[in-house]
Amino acid sequence: MIRHFFRHSAVRYLTVGGLSYVTDAGGLWLLHGVLEVPLGVAATVAFCGSFVVNFGLNRTMVFPSAGQGNPFTSQLARYVLLVIANYLLTLVLVLGLTGLGVNYLAAKTVAVIVIAVGNYFAYRHWVFAGRLVGRHS
Repeated sequence: MIRHFFRHSAVRYLTVGGLSYVTDAGGLWLLHGVLEVPLGVAATVAFCGSFVVNFGLNRTMVFPSAGQGNPFTSQLARYVLLVIANYLLTLVLVLGLTGLGVNYLAAKTVAVIVIAVGNYFAYRHWVFAGRLVGRHS
């Protein structure tokens, strides 16, 4: 039953997203909360760390057959474009919400939720577009 549950790409996407969030928010907490790195710099470094985790795991775990006939470089280029948009939206949300008095980790969580919904469809239909062989959509 658990195996069947994890066959759905949305479940795998959420799992990878959780790991990416831990990487991102944990890095933000360590850099800003513990080491007192300025928020903008800390958010940037943490975001870059989660970039590597997210791309690699989405490509290999969530949409593994998308690589068939779809070169790595094409996927990476589309992913980078989406990440740039996500990064800008993340900064706007985190800095804007913290400016309104929201805790920086709560602001980061809001940004992650907003971006995650749109990214599933962007990944599936654009970044990692391909036939999902042997997997449930």
